[in-house]
Amino acid sequence: MARNRFLSTTLLWPLSKIYGAVIGVRNWMFDIGILKQQEFDIPIISVGNIAVGGTGKTPHTEYIVDMLKNRYNIGILSRGYKRKTRGFVLADKNSSPIQIGDEPFQMYQKFKEHQTITLAVCENRCEGIKKMRDINPAINLLILDDAFQHRYVKPKISIVLTEFSRPVFNDNIMPLGRLREPIHSISRADIVIVSKCPDIMKPIDYRVFKNNLNLYPYQNLFFSRYNYGDLTSVFPEKVTYIPNLEWLTKSDALLVITGIANPRPLIKHLKKHKTIIKVKQFEDHHHYTIDDYKSIYTAFNNLKGDRKYIITTEKDAVRLIEGHSFPEELKPYIFYVPINVQFLSTDTKSFDIELNKLIMIEQISQTAEYIRSKVSEIPQIAIILGTGLGSLVDHITNKKYIPYAEIPNFPISTVEGHSGNLIFGMLGTKRVMAMQGRFHYYEGYDMKQVTFPIRVMKALGIHTLFVSNAAGGMNPTFKIGDIMLITDHINLFPEHPLRGKNYDELGDRFPDMSETYSKELINTALQISKEKKIRVVQGIYVGTQGPTFETPAEYRYFYRIGGDAVGMSTVPEVIVARHSGMNVFAVSVITDLGVEGIVEKVSHEEVQKAAQQAQPRMMEIMKELVNRFNDNLNNER
Repeated sequence: MARNRFLSTTLLWPLSKIYGAVIGVRNWMFDIGILKQQEFDIPIISVGNIAVGGTGKTPHTEYIVDMLKNRYNIGILSRGYKRKTRGFVLADKNSSPIQIGDEPFQMYQKFKEHQTITLAVCENRCEGIKKMRDINPAINLLILDDAFQHRYVKPKISIVLTEFSRPVFNDNIMPLGRLREPIHSISRADIVIVSKCPDIMKPIDYRVFKNNLNLYPYQNLFFSRYNYGDLTSVFPEKVTYIPNLEWLTKSDALLVITGIANPRPLIKHLKKHKTIIKVKQFEDHHHYTIDDYKSIYTAFNNLKGDRKYIITTEKDAVRLIEGHSFPEELKPYIFYVPINVQFLSTDTKSFDIELNKLIMIEQISQTAEYIRSKVSEIPQIAIILGTGLGSLVDHITNKKYIPYAEIPNFPISTVEGHSGNLIFGMLGTKRVMAMQGRFHYYEGYDMKQVTFPIRVMKALGIHTLFVSNAAGGMNPTFKIGDIMLITDHINLFPEHPLRGKNYDELGDRFPDMSETYSKELINTALQISKEKKIRVVQGIYVGTQGPTFETPAEYRYFYRIGGDAVGMSTVPEVIVARHSGMNVFAVSVITDLGVEGIVEKVSHEEVQKAAQQAQPRMMEIMKELVNRFNDNLNNER
């Protein structure tokens, strides 16, 4: 036997060398640009491996989709291995494993009720991505299943799996081994997952993988295992009783049917229950035939046991259902074991956090890169043209408009009176970027979306932010139409924009807020108002979520806790700007009064009207402040 193995190795070794050389040349051609990779303007996550079959790509893809489905409109694209169709196929209620492949069909069945998820198959991933986005333009995150070798698409985040029992560092290039490409190709991955780990991992197990994989500092290593669920009927309409594996005894018997690359973990799990087990194994992605069903029928009848059941995998179950020829007599006795992925130790949290971080930082970088491609020179100053500053646009010269709808990852403003453009140009002698329309928490955006433009500003190199808003005044000395320079704020939003894992790349975990609003800019604005004889007041701004205007009791409360004016914006943007190390100047137009005893009815139209009347005076101050802006103003963090 050893002699046969030696001969086999001797014969296959040169073929592996040839195959490895071909793959190496192909990868080299992609690396230097002879073969072109296509980039897309949304984050793309690739889930794959460098060894053939059995690493658990589909369960991990499902884990990622489940984790992100409430935050993104997700597109899942697979090649649909061993399907009987060709080209692009969009999954729908009439799809079958024959049309789209067993694994995509399994994922479709799992997520078909979620309106935010679109699934399709296509051999040509570039073509598939374009068609998916034509069908559903709302897709803002794509997950490519089994695409590590499909290098014509350049993913933003690449995840590679290697199986615990068959690690890549103990393998060889095909056909001598199972590797699709050399192990050093794993350097293209951002995240490496060791899958199908045992329930208990020893410290030496972790060290073996860390030392042998020898990943770069920019790569993250995680370890995962399968959790096996309760038995689930393949044909639930035929079953009145579902067995529990814990109830089985030595006198019971299981016929295990598998058509997956590596059934060993499932068989090991079933053997824990000390029952008679007979395995009938088919090739990976096997399409069951009538002859297969006959052999299963015979094997089940020949099985000796007080109670007999057929156990299969979730992937096999979707093919067995589709066959329509599975023996009726066996339908009450066949069950599959559902699985889900669990990351070991504290890695469940770490993996989720790391993936979300990579997506967010990629979105910021991608958006900033797109803006740079449209603008010849990026300024150091950004202005959020909130209520009271809309007409400042008319004073910006050499304007370049970029509609929000064209900017990758940007939300769209939905509030009447708020446009949706980034504007680049000159305000007097200073180059500026202006946001014509902002995103409010009350519109339904989460805090990361509300503050996303601020992150992009910082990525562009902008270091000073000017902000305006409309506010209701509580201070009895204020008048409608007053311009209030914000000296501080009170944050009453129900969600903090920095809540959650902090990413050091974006700012400190606990940013200092002792001087949130630049004293230098406030003093300059006071000087300008004195020179131009424009009445200004100073005060503390209270930020609330809205969208209702305040009740008399709320006005009283906000004033008594130290507020002078209240509004529904600005505070989240300012917090993230300070977290990013930016200088901030903010101003409110007092559009209504909530002074005790004189609270009047207010409407959005009245707020807009009051703001328009104050606009000329606010613009005078803002234009002059920007032109006196010191380009060398240091960050005040």
